[in-house]
Amino acid sequence: MKIQKLLQDNYSIAAIIETKNGNDTCPVTDFFDNIDNKYQSSADGMYALISHIAENGLQNVSSKLCHLVDKENKIFELIKGDLRLFFFKGHKDLIIIGTHAIIKKSQKTKKSDSEKVKRYKDKYTTAHDHKKLTILDILEE
Repeated sequence: MKIQKLLQDNYSIAAIIETKNGNDTCPVTDFFDNIDNKYQSSADGMYALISHIAENGLQNVSSKLCHLVDKENKIFELIKGDLRLFFFKGHKDLIIIGTHAIIKKSQKTKKSDSEKVKRYKDKYTTAHDHKKLTILDILEE
């Protein structure tokens, strides 16, 4: 399994890499690279939020900006406007591993979103435990 570092400060923020037809893609960066202009200010706010988390960690982030969506599986979401970034916590200083982002259209988190994060978390844990986890460095733009 591969994950891509997105930000690095005191803590690392990373995202899942999917391999389809021999090509690697990152659902998180793809989502934000292709965001509609009407959500751009929320996307900018999300980037500021994850930058803050990379520097300071999750401990002082308001529950209005980050909360648990699946207690049993320890799955969280970051919130900025109508945008949601789903994640789970990784090992050591890798505190956020984003799986995907959505534009929230209803009050309740869809079960399919929680299940998607859980599948990725299970794959991550297995890869980590079997030393088959590849962490790619931050891409230079």
